[in-house]
Amino acid sequence: MGIKIKLLAPGPLKFPFVIKGLEYYAEKIEKFVELKMIFPKVKTTGLKGEQRVKKEGEVLKKHLKDDEYLFVLDERGKAYTSIKFAKHLERLFLSYSRMCFIVGGPEGISSELKNRANELLSFSTFTLNHEITLLILAEQIYRCFSILKGSPYHRE
Repeated sequence: MGIKIKLLAPGPLKFPFVIKGLEYYAEKIEKFVELKMIFPKVKTTGLKGEQRVKKEGEVLKKHLKDDEYLFVLDERGKAYTSIKFAKHLERLFLSYSRMCFIVGGPEGISSELKNRANELLSFSTFTLNHEITLLILAEQIYRCFSILKGSPYHRE
C-alpha cells in the first residue's frame, strides 16, 4: 500500500491564487504519493469565536481516520527546517502509510483536534491566514519529497 496524505481545512477556499497554487503543488506531490485535499463547507453563520471553532472541529473530525498520523498546524507547534522535516516524514513513513494535516479556520482550531493530534506543527510564530498556510504546507510537502528523492528543487 502506498503513502496517502490528506490536507484538511474548513472550506470553501476563497482565494483564487491559493486554489491555483494548491492545484500546482498537488500535481507535483502526486508523483510521489496519493494526495487528497478536503475542504468541507462549514455553516458558521452567526457563530463567533469558540462556537465557530467547535463547529469547524466537528465537521473536520468526520474526515479523520483512526490509522492516520495527524499533524495539526498551530503557531505554538514544533518547527522544523525543511531537511529535518523531510527526514522526520521519512521515519514516520516506516510506521504510517496515512497522514493528515489539518489547518484550522480563521478563528483557530478546536482543542479536541489539537488533543487528537499526534503532533502540533508550526511554520512560523506569525499567525498566518489559513488559506496561505495551506499553500505553504503544500509547497513544503513537495519540498520534502524532492529532498528525499534527491531532486534539485531544494537548494542548501
